[in-house]
Amino acid sequence: MSKMTRKLTKSSYLELRYKTYYAVYYVPKDVRHVINKAKFYQSTKTSDLKVAELRAQALVLAWKNEVANARATAEDPIINAALDMLRQSKEKSKRGLVKEIIEEQEQFIREEKGETTAEIFKSIASGHRKYMKELLPAWEEHEKNRGLASKTIFQMKSDLNEMLNFFPTANYFTKDLIEHWIKEHARNNHLTAATINRVVGSGKNFFNYLKFIKEISKDTANPFFVPDEFKRTKGTNKKGLNKIQSWVPFTDEELVSLYLSSKNNTQLSHLIMMGAYTGARIEELCSLKTADVDLKNNLFSIVESKTEAGVRVVPIHSKLKPLIQSLVESSQDGYVLSGLGRNKFGQRSNAIGKRFGRLKTDLGFSDRHVFHSIRKTLITSLENAGVSENVTADIVGHEKPRITYGLYSGGASIEVKREALERVSYNF
Repeated sequence: MSKMTRKLTKSSYLELRYKTYYAVYYVPKDVRHVINKAKFYQSTKTSDLKVAELRAQALVLAWKNEVANARATAEDPIINAALDMLRQSKEKSKRGLVKEIIEEQEQFIREEKGETTAEIFKSIASGHRKYMKELLPAWEEHEKNRGLASKTIFQMKSDLNEMLNFFPTANYFTKDLIEHWIKEHARNNHLTAATINRVVGSGKNFFNYLKFIKEISKDTANPFFVPDEFKRTKGTNKKGLNKIQSWVPFTDEELVSLYLSSKNNTQLSHLIMMGAYTGARIEELCSLKTADVDLKNNLFSIVESKTEAGVRVVPIHSKLKPLIQSLVESSQDGYVLSGLGRNKFGQRSNAIGKRFGRLKTDLGFSDRHVFHSIRKTLITSLENAGVSENVTADIVGHEKPRITYGLYSGGASIEVKREALERVSYNF
């Protein structure tokens, strides 16, 4: 049987294939080099025309938005002309003619726009330099394969898109130019020291990628650095312009008040109580599956964490056991905290984390009080109860503070951790 394809109407963006409608949208030629595809194509998963049209409209709207964003990042006509010349030069029949056109265009641009712009055009059009923004999809895939979190990649890509408007090719990544751009970027956008430190980190990462793909020599020093006025300092250093203020723990009384105030939001009160008696990170708790809970032996396993030390087994505190048992038995989706949705990065803690933020703000707590503060509360309580630092590290998933235990110890036993946790109690 031959493949049956029937394009319907121009407005519907639909094709019929084997009784199923597919949404199709052809990418405009001027941004195909940015999006790296000629068309978007996705099944509407239905044979009902009206339903398919509604689904296709939503898909096409998203695709058009992606095209608009791509066009915004590739709006420089000189860069577009250079990329077009580069593509045409790869066709044997056009190679000689394209070379002549590049030389003519280079001369025209030099007279109209200056030496620097002409050099950028020639280096990209002739293939001597890669256009930095065209490397972003490959960089993104490289970081995914390295295991970098999707949320981190998304933020870094946003930083790089801004940055690469100023740095079209790698030879412009010089210490002086980078410092100039950072200061201008900060001034024009009213950026904080924390944001500038993040942007510099994104730049360092991308520069290392350029060395990895041999666009830049491996022995080239990384030119990205934080200017003095944006450097951040910890502790009581009075000379520091941008002091880092760390999160602070809730007192036991504040934590109880927080818990009692959350009682009208069942999920949130459950999350707070779990955090208080485990010291686990918010995403660790929200991602905890019922299959990882052992009610017979009163423990659960955290199998995914932001650090290697975070993968651990945690005893279930006696005061937490009834809640955990109830949540496991009533779960509808295989998670202890059932019913939480995922954000675009796959995290289940996003929405409930915002609920927590609104609650603590309503109660008058500062920006330095976050959900992670509950983790600090438990650690403080364990310290005051005389629990050793190494046992506490094993409970909350920190690296061991000493080399002997850190490198050679298999960790505290579940019994030792259980005895330590039972020293902590709250008046919930």
